Amino acid sequence: MMKRFAFRKVAYFGGLTVVLGICAAAFAMSLPTLIVTYCIIIGIGQGIIFPATSLAMNTYFRRKRNIAMGFSVTMTGLGPILMPLLIDVLLENYATTGTLLILAGIATHSLVGASLLKPFEEREKVSSRGLSFHFQRLILANEVTDVSGKRNGARIEATSDEEAEPRNDSFQCRLMNEETVSEERRQSSVRLENGKAEPEERTSILKRIATNLDLDLLRDNRYLAIVLGMSISLVAEVNFNAMIPFVLAELTSLDRTSIATVMSIQAAADITGRLCVPLLAQKAGWTCRNLYLISLLGSTFGRTILSTWGNSYVVVIVVSLIVGVAKGTKAVFQALIIPDYVPLERLPAASGIQMVCNGILSISVGPIIGVVHDVKNSYVGALYFTSFLSMSCVFLWMISGLWTSCGKLLRLPRRGLPVE
Repeated sequence: MMKRFAFRKVAYFGGLTVVLGICAAAFAMSLPTLIVTYCIIIGIGQGIIFPATSLAMNTYFRRKRNIAMGFSVTMTGLGPILMPLLIDVLLENYATTGTLLILAGIATHSLVGASLLKPFEEREKVSSRGLSFHFQRLILANEVTDVSGKRNGARIEATSDEEAEPRNDSFQCRLMNEETVSEERRQSSVRLENGKAEPEERTSILKRIATNLDLDLLRDNRYLAIVLGMSISLVAEVNFNAMIPFVLAELTSLDRTSIATVMSIQAAADITGRLCVPLLAQKAGWTCRNLYLISLLGSTFGRTILSTWGNSYVVVIVVSLIVGVAKGTKAVFQALIIPDYVPLERLPAASGIQMVCNGILSISVGPIIGVVHDVKNSYVGALYFTSFLSMSCVFLWMISGLWTSCGKLLRLPRRGLPVE
């Protein structure tokens, strides 16, 4: 979709899909209907919105991309903190169906946000069209008026540089058009001399699919290392964040109130990391990949301390601070690693491949963490296994040469994106 439509239209479609999914889920009366409406329709809408907003973010911001993404991720992180309070109030007054319909109305505001995603190239194209029309008028005027070269040259000398410059551009454009026409005529004459037209190359269905999905990216070993490393570490971090309350209840024997306090401290550290770390990275010139790996190391360090010295409440508070800052840092820079590596016009395909890999590894590797917990009959083994998954990303990137002080771009054919 990102190759056929501009990111604003894609964001419109994704937002509308989410709204329709929430409205349909409000009237779901069975589990299969709820799976179709909530899991499938809303999931498809969110999957459509993400590449569009990611491309828009990376199109609008170049130098201060870290800060912009930090603010965006911070505002997104405030949702899980504020929305439960709102949903609690809505459920008391409007029940489940009314609450979902109100949430659908709130989600409708995404269409307003999508309307603001206006590409910059549109203005440039309009101006270029106006200039090309002006050049064509100048060319026609030069061809119709049969004035001697001396008088025309004297008139050009009398004019200013701004008036003389379009004439030179129009002359160059005319030469380029004449060369293009002559080249096309020469090629057509060669075809006619051969006596038959050249047969068009017929591409197979698989070739067309590979071209549309831009699967040539899979030929780059470093891109594969980035995708695999991020997907494996994402599985580890997501499952660890889901296990934190159970880990605290088992290892530290904390009550429900103390666990809620620890989770609140971690959430505060998460928000702080999302706001402060991008500002420090912008001033220090740190790369996204380095900060992402540092966040994985910090999270692994916190899990190791928790599994070894988790009996002390002070240690648990310190670990929650470390893990929270690492989580916030990872949330910001994991969305910038792919845009830092691939060209902008290939970003939608690269992000799509990464999301597919995330889904596959989440389904395949995620249950293994539960198996490790069941075999060891403790969350300590699960913590060590998640640390092993996170460190595998670090080792994979070190072997691939991705842990460097400066980013590199893929040297692949650049393909343009449609603009409204």
